[in-house]
Amino acid sequence: MMDGALDEEVSLVGLTEDMGVNAVLFGFVGLYALTFPGRVRACYLVGSHATSEAVGESDLDLTLVFKDTFLPGEEARFERFRMAVGPLARYPLDLNAVEEARLVAEGEVNLKQNALLIAGEDVRDRVPLMPLEAWTRHCMHQPYRFIERARARAEDAPLRFPLEYPDARGELYGYDYREVMDAQGQLHRGFKELVTLACRMATAAVALDAGRHTFSKRDAIQAHREHVHDTWTPLYESIFASRQQWGYRVPDDAAARAKLREACARMLDAENAFLARYRDFLLAEVTRGRVEDRVLAARRLGDIAYPGEDVSRALQRLVEAPEPSEPVDLALREAARESLARLARHRGDRASSAA
Repeated sequence: MMDGALDEEVSLVGLTEDMGVNAVLFGFVGLYALTFPGRVRACYLVGSHATSEAVGESDLDLTLVFKDTFLPGEEARFERFRMAVGPLARYPLDLNAVEEARLVAEGEVNLKQNALLIAGEDVRDRVPLMPLEAWTRHCMHQPYRFIERARARAEDAPLRFPLEYPDARGELYGYDYREVMDAQGQLHRGFKELVTLACRMATAAVALDAGRHTFSKRDAIQAHREHVHDTWTPLYESIFASRQQWGYRVPDDAAARAKLREACARMLDAENAFLARYRDFLLAEVTRGRVEDRVLAARRLGDIAYPGEDVSRALQRLVEAPEPSEPVDLALREAARESLARLARHRGDRASSAA
């Protein structure tokens, strides 16, 4: 079936220890083979289900490796497929697609070191480990996504540094803003985003400070203690231990919730400490490396309103650089100009709010 023969029997190359998960995987393989006949080289299960560390509310993280490069319109079709398939599964699905050529050219970490081949041809022998510089860049950008989506704000408004709690009046300060779904499809108050953010920040610190790759949540927490061991190590360990005790559901027991609340109370300081380092990282990124990396850094500097003039001056230097001779140089200048304009539009927001 992987080669487009739709009448061929669907089979799984790899199995988990959970028969319910295997049933979902079997159905998923059949669906993507029908939707993308002959186009998927391999399907991998990554994350906690692949490493037998899943808890009751863990996602099924699946990556499809498309042969060679995407065909015209194929990425958009995969996005529609992803949106349609998710509600059909008994478990929350986190689906991703990647080009085979990109994996071979740029390398990977989790897929290469900590994945289970579900169907198709195993390509990991041809995929190098992602170079440390690229891995560090990837890791430094990841926590922002979780920090940003926890905080409601006006459309187009950047985050304000230093941060405030997602919900200062909430029992868990707003870190339980996203519910989790169990295998029966029931939603529960959850703190999965808190665990993921703590592990992402630990991963970034290990990459930046210790120059090491990490391959799972558990590996990131252990490596942080072994190779970084700073102020935030006990907090990250406490949050990860909460996952081991209660899964991703907020516990019913009052004493257990009080313990979780203590960790949530400290998380704001950890986020602000990370964002302070992230500012320095971004200011360096806009001056070095590939243009696409510099463009991302310039855009991200417009996503977070830092106090002082360092960010504005750095962006202004990009805008005022000699007239670009290449389209890629123009992209960097435009990204800097857009970030400056965004920050200027919202410069008075905090003062107005305080008034």
